[in-house]
Amino acid sequence: MTLLQRNSLAAARVLVAIVFLACGFGIIPQGLAAKDLAEHGAPTALVPLLMLAARTIEIVGGIGLMLGIYPQIAAVAVIAFLIPATLLGHDFWHAVGTPAYIPQLLNFLKNTAMLGGLLLIAATPSRQDVSDQTETAIPASVEP
Repeated sequence: MTLLQRNSLAAARVLVAIVFLACGFGIIPQGLAAKDLAEHGAPTALVPLLMLAARTIEIVGGIGLMLGIYPQIAAVAVIAFLIPATLLGHDFWHAVGTPAYIPQLLNFLKNTAMLGGLLLIAATPSRQDVSDQTETAIPASVEP
């Protein structure tokens, strides 16, 4: 893996992690998400526990992604959270014909884009020597 590839992968992990850390630490308020969860049939008594579990996954997964600590496992954990959160929280198909349709569709598409980035991170072989600065040698000539 070249230096450019390593640095690009590290930057990608950080950029993907930012939104999960912002939500997990409450920088982006989650009151509406809790309300949506209750409206979609989650028992009211379980909503605080589910929100705590979601924040825990977002923080632990986000830190793992950002720092490169078991990034594949972190990506899979966040994927496991993101799929149901997207389907429950951004069900744009129920908002057709209402003012909420476009914002819900955009949020759904944003989450699918994040899911794509997470799948790429999960599929990338994890290297413990990310800080290794040696470049892969490029052969001077290639024989047929």
